Amino acid sequence: MTNISSPNYSAEDMGRSRECEAVCNAAINDVVRRAVAAGWREEEIALHLADAAENYVIYLATKIKRRLLAANNN
Repeated sequence: MTNISSPNYSAEDMGRSRECEAVCNAAINDVVRRAVAAGWREEEIALHLADAAENYVIYLATKIKRRLLAANNN
């Protein structure tokens, strides 16, 4: 299973977004590899990952009084 490292950049630094993208891509690729190994088809995995991401974006957009802070305050 992919380890997810803490960010090396402050919340205002543009490098943080690129780093987050790389971390997320590695984690998603790991999930896909494990799901394929378990017998799921890549197409169905991709569809449901996209659905899960969309549902989470909707959750974030509709959550009341949510403060956007990094967990480790950097």
